[in-house]
Amino acid sequence: MTKKDDEKKTPKRPSRLTLLLSLIFPGFGHFVEGKVKLGLLLFSFSAVQVVIISVAAVNRRFAWFQGAADRVIASWASIVFLLLFWFISVLSVMRIHNEPGSGFWNRAGRNFLKHKKGLVGAFIVFIVLWAALYAPLVAPFKPMKMDLMNTVTAPGVSGHLLGTDNFGRDILSRIIFGSRVALGVGGGATLFNMVFGGLLGLIGGYYRGVIDSIIMRILEVLNSIPYIIFALLILSVFGAGVFQIIIVLGIYGLQAARIIRSEVLSVREEDYIMACDALGAGDFRKIFKHIFPNSMASLLVVTTMRIGVNIIVVAGLSFLGFGVKPPTPSWGAMLESAQSYMTVAWWMAVFPGLTIVLTVFGFNLLGDSLRDVLDPKMSSTAGR
Repeated sequence: MTKKDDEKKTPKRPSRLTLLLSLIFPGFGHFVEGKVKLGLLLFSFSAVQVVIISVAAVNRRFAWFQGAADRVIASWASIVFLLLFWFISVLSVMRIHNEPGSGFWNRAGRNFLKHKKGLVGAFIVFIVLWAALYAPLVAPFKPMKMDLMNTVTAPGVSGHLLGTDNFGRDILSRIIFGSRVALGVGGGATLFNMVFGGLLGLIGGYYRGVIDSIIMRILEVLNSIPYIIFALLILSVFGAGVFQIIIVLGIYGLQAARIIRSEVLSVREEDYIMACDALGAGDFRKIFKHIFPNSMASLLVVTTMRIGVNIIVVAGLSFLGFGVKPPTPSWGAMLESAQSYMTVAWWMAVFPGLTIVLTVFGFNLLGDSLRDVLDPKMSSTAGR
């Protein structure tokens, strides 16, 4: 073995300066090594986390062991996530000189970092997720606290950055807490779509025949009913509530089964599935050990984009009065209450509306980018 071959096999270690900068703040070490995009990503996420912790400390919102449960959870989560970003930064910079992995998910990760739209979408999504998680720490006022001396206050007046509504409640605080309803209900319904839709797609695509026909016909019947009529019918009979909305959106969003079914029909004809048949592998092992992992990329893309659709539907149902009941903050309910004040208090409708638009835009960007980087045919143009 020559000296050059030995040098190739010996992994290079980062310099002490790089490690020191990574320990000072996540992302700094990556800037020195020329990994600017990854460094900006780690730096941005960590900087937002530091801002959240600083705001909570200044407002004395931390509750480590006593106090409201949501404050305790948010307080611990803020520190844990910051430490996690630090750990990821140091681990990443230590492996920066090693040969990159050649696996599918490693290549997808590298392609995603080159995808500008995907990075923008991921940052918007994480901002909304952080707002939902850390709402008790960063919201300037209590979302349901009324101030009848400052009703319909313009943005920037009396310490209300986005103004107040007709009951004197702070718009910014209600938007921040409203993200919990949007992501909680939308995310819960999407999880229902992913689990049951994916399962139906796997079963139908694998067994085909009568089972596949029955599943597809049921989905066609559901798809023929306009979602708003279906939702209003179910909610009128069983009542409006978080659980009912999740079930309604979960049932209506099972169309993801069609996409998974098409993937399964393609994967099940691969050589390694035939090899499993020859070795006597059972259906359960073939479906969940081999077919599902190779169909998961499409399911991930559909799931990401479905969250944005569910957020719009939740807002629409709340606007019609069939969503989460007042006074719980909800973006759709905020738009509904702003109808009578459009000419005198435009901020009551504009800011919640912009929040819905940006959130859905972020999820759509992220889903579209994941489709590009997870599709081998499109990965070569992922950064364009």
